Amino acid sequence: MVKKIVILALIAVLAVSLAGCGQEAVEEEKEAYIAVEVESAQKHDIYAENIFSGSVYADKDVYVMPKIVGKVEEVRVSVGDVVEEDDILFILNEEDIQNQVDQARAGYNAALANYERTKEQIETAKDAFERTKKLYEEGAVSKAEYDQAKLAASDKSLKVVQAQVEQARVGYNQALDALDNAEVKAPIGGTVTNVNIEEGEYATNSNPAVVLMDMENVKVVINVTEDIINKIYPGKEVTVEIEAVGLETDAEIETVSDSVNPQTGLYEVKIRVPNNKNIKSGMFASVTIPTDIRKDVIVVPAQAVLEKGESKVVYTAEGDKAVENIVETGLDVGDRLEIIAGLSEGDQVIVKGQDYVSEGTTIKVVRGE
Repeated sequence: MVKKIVILALIAVLAVSLAGCGQEAVEEEKEAYIAVEVESAQKHDIYAENIFSGSVYADKDVYVMPKIVGKVEEVRVSVGDVVEEDDILFILNEEDIQNQVDQARAGYNAALANYERTKEQIETAKDAFERTKKLYEEGAVSKAEYDQAKLAASDKSLKVVQAQVEQARVGYNQALDALDNAEVKAPIGGTVTNVNIEEGEYATNSNPAVVLMDMENVKVVINVTEDIINKIYPGKEVTVEIEAVGLETDAEIETVSDSVNPQTGLYEVKIRVPNNKNIKSGMFASVTIPTDIRKDVIVVPAQAVLEKGESKVVYTAEGDKAVENIVETGLDVGDRLEIIAGLSEGDQVIVKGQDYVSEGTTIKVVRGE
């Protein structure tokens, strides 16, 4: 009798225990879900960026020469000096220039006198030609005499002499101008990169005496590949960073080479940058060029797009269920992807946990929009 009671008690305890386990299993089954994070699909402007390395160069080099050949009396600059516009670079000997002025004046006066003399000779020749012409028509002179008289009366020789007068006048005016500008000044502000004269030597008007580098604006030169060259053009906005002076600024492409460098296979591109940060020629620069711009398009994080066979899918959250969306993608900028089709603005895109869900999976949004 006692044994029966003990057995019945054990059976009762076991039944209660099994009933409890069954209830917990049901509760766990009800609570099974995948935790996910979502992000709302929104429209944005996106573009691919290409970064190129380049170097800084002067905007231009200015070659300074005197108006005429002159003896250098004083040189006031050295290589590396920074000068302002109208600073004196070197001074020519005024006495030497005055001698040239006197010579040029004499040459000009001589050319004028020769012009007047030639003009009188031609006027006389024209009168003679009229007489010869009449005699030729009467048969009194030969054709050769007629042609010779006609040639002598031509204005061609006067035009030659007139050109000589003009040339002498220009030389004389240049000499006068040089006398007024014996102090040769900087036409622009910049850095002296070359001095090719010394005191006592002669400076000529055919070789640069001083070379200035215009650093008010600088050029950043980069070389780009053929897949980029047709996506850029003069006036296109880029971002230039010159780390040495802590500068990051927007700039515009100034020129794009039409021909490839046969040695490198690259195309040269120049970007003009205002020099407001003490930029030096030769500094390293980084240029970011935006390409393949897409405006007002749906954009999602790249990790939200999964490969499924030959398709691309994005999972969205609708209530407590995951929904599979087959999508068509466009521009890929690394961390973001353009969605051409398959999603609508405002869709709740699963951006974390998407690898663990499928169509209809129960989900719980733990973070997101």
